[in-house]
Amino acid sequence: MLGEITSFSTALANAFTNTLGGKSTQQSSWRNTLRGSTTIAFALICLVIAFDLSSLTLRVVLIGIAAGFTGGLGLPLIYQAFSVGSVSFVGPVVALVQSFNLILFAVIVKDEDLSALFPIAALLGAIGLYLCSRQGGSNQKATFYVFFLTASAATCFSGFSFIITLIETSQILPALFGARIGVLLISLIFPPKTDKKILTKPTKWRKYALLSGACEITANLLFMISINNLELSKVGIFMASAPALSVLIAIKLLNQKPSLINWAGIAATSGALALIAVG
Repeated sequence: MLGEITSFSTALANAFTNTLGGKSTQQSSWRNTLRGSTTIAFALICLVIAFDLSSLTLRVVLIGIAAGFTGGLGLPLIYQAFSVGSVSFVGPVVALVQSFNLILFAVIVKDEDLSALFPIAALLGAIGLYLCSRQGGSNQKATFYVFFLTASAATCFSGFSFIITLIETSQILPALFGARIGVLLISLIFPPKTDKKILTKPTKWRKYALLSGACEITANLLFMISINNLELSKVGIFMASAPALSVLIAIKLLNQKPSLINWAGIAATSGALALIAVG
């Protein structure tokens, strides 16, 4: 039961991370959101790793830094995508692109066989994306620019997953510590931005950025627990709920109203992700 609970909680935390980051970016800038979310996430992982300093090794931390830097490059992109695009489109795109990249990695690098369910999942995913791209009840749209931002971010996140496979499951915690250092380096490359818009609302965006970072590191830690207590395929099934959860949160947080067609697309996308996980 622990694995099921933590898997669903991981999907929920990821959904909150993205939508909160999008909300912060709407009110400020992706640079400020990145700095705020990264700072709190790094502080929290330092607190956690302080209870297990003996697990830190140079090799694992360096791998974590490389993974975090690669994945961190996608954070500014996904913050922007969630701030200007339709969540009912962005959520499914990032989930499907990540899954597709991981499948390519498994087939090409790991020499695994392609599942017989993959063509069905691919067709279902394509139908889902088409339905999700239809205009919903809010002003946000599914444009090529939004697709580019989202797909690019998902590719960076996939890079994080590829690199993190170099370490053992028992080394996840020190690897996550290294990963947060990598993401922190990304935030230092892009300094915070201050302009008139931000000065008029000096505190509004900060709480969303900090909450986004807290949810992000929580999702990382919950994922570590879930893969140690549940088969990876079953974890994937629970993670398939992330797009729908993102939309539910966005209805309140970002004032978005997906149409019935959008919901049908989200259902199709989640079904495709579940088939990929089972396969």
